[in-house]
Amino acid sequence: MEQNAGMVFIHGAGLGAFIWDDLKATLNVPSLFTDFPNRNKGNRANVKLDFDDYVRKIISGIYHFKKEKLIIVAHSIGGIVGLKVADHFIGRIIGFVAVGAAIPESGKSFISCLPFPQKIIMPLILKVAGTKPPESEIVKTLCNDLNADQTRKITENFTSESVSLYTRKVKYRLPEAERMYVQLGNDTGFPPAVQKQMAKNLEAGETVSLETGHLPMMSNPVKLAEILNDFSQRCMK
Repeated sequence: MEQNAGMVFIHGAGLGAFIWDDLKATLNVPSLFTDFPNRNKGNRANVKLDFDDYVRKIISGIYHFKKEKLIIVAHSIGGIVGLKVADHFIGRIIGFVAVGAAIPESGKSFISCLPFPQKIIMPLILKVAGTKPPESEIVKTLCNDLNADQTRKITENFTSESVSLYTRKVKYRLPEAERMYVQLGNDTGFPPAVQKQMAKNLEAGETVSLETGHLPMMSNPVKLAEILNDFSQRCMK
């Protein structure tokens, strides 16, 4: 079994490493819980950032992690960031898990992953309203199966992102490693039909279904940890 290996967790838009807190105690592999730039630093902190700034932030954390072999666990829009991070560490990736994640075709953006008509409307929404949805929309799309305390944690800590995170067309190579997609059956923001296409884009060797909303690491952390532990064991043999 590979001893010098660890999992790297990448969260989705507006969120932070805190979403994985309930998962940590049940993981069997050393893990790094990364953050996008400028968490909780105000709604304008990321306006001028580029997509590459997000990638560099995660890469910097991994260099400090000091694990030779890496399993990327990417959630939501973190899937796109994770693909570029995996590209950077291409020879060190032994696994890639997409948890309800956006996996566009190489050369396309997050927006390309959205169903019609959202992919047409989204660029206008981002230009006019920015990247932080109204609280009611955050609750509807992210918190449909969370309790009141968890919902409050999401809404109070939601961080606006750079528009570039959503609109940058990203070219990448799929890592030559075990790849798995965790499909979320009760996700109201990123429907299962879309996730099915994302798994296809990832060329996932395995697709696992969880009947949760968009944040299974909060609504069913034990089951998600079980899936990740099993996957990591296979990768590390």
